Amino acid sequence: MTNQSTNGQPPQWQVPSATQPQLGDGDLHLWRIDLADGADGPYWDCLSEDEVTRAQRYRFDRDRTRFVQSRGSLRHILSRYLNRPPAAITFTYGPHGKPSCTPNLSFNLSHSGNTALCALARHRRVGVDVEQYRPITHFSSLARRCLSEAELPAVMHLPEAQQQATFLQYWTAKEAYLKAIGCGLTQSLTSVTLQLSPLRLLSVPEPGNWIVHTISVEQAAAAVVIEGEAKNLQYWRFDVHNP
Repeated sequence: MTNQSTNGQPPQWQVPSATQPQLGDGDLHLWRIDLADGADGPYWDCLSEDEVTRAQRYRFDRDRTRFVQSRGSLRHILSRYLNRPPAAITFTYGPHGKPSCTPNLSFNLSHSGNTALCALARHRRVGVDVEQYRPITHFSSLARRCLSEAELPAVMHLPEAQQQATFLQYWTAKEAYLKAIGCGLTQSLTSVTLQLSPLRLLSVPEPGNWIVHTISVEQAAAAVVIEGEAKNLQYWRFDVHNP
């Protein structure tokens, strides 16, 4: 298995060569994108008209830059798998806004703070989520709105210093699943019940062979959910300064 990591261990994010990566039917590819202020110049030209319109709606320059970099980086990453220019990729959108571009390639993108993650697989649904660690206001009420009855005691009975980080472990895995099925946060997080140890989904709206992997990212919680076991989990790094 190429550059594979076990759950919770820091992965080795590798910069691919010109001929990499090759995505097989049993593979799961994760891309890390470290977003950088002021590095959106190369990406505007590859965005679609609707993506440019969305970018221009952002009030703050930093938020606009992060959106342009993450969407532009997604296009450059997909171009490696589709063998077409980034600007030539056309997205269609599901009922709740999840993008797709070809029937045999599933992908999902998430970003928080300066980190974006992209997950890709063939012929299987996939979802990814990353959430930057930061103080959560009104934490108790948020936890009660987002955690199921089985999950809530596992968080609230922890020492206070551990509660918010553990809550984000639940959040990212649950949201990654909801993104995989195409709903995202249009569906309540309480519709999903997760067990952290051993890591597995206990109850979901669409039953199946759903596998959860946590992703070790500095100063953030992250998870990816895929439909079926990934025999080959690979970690790649995308350089926003050198697309």
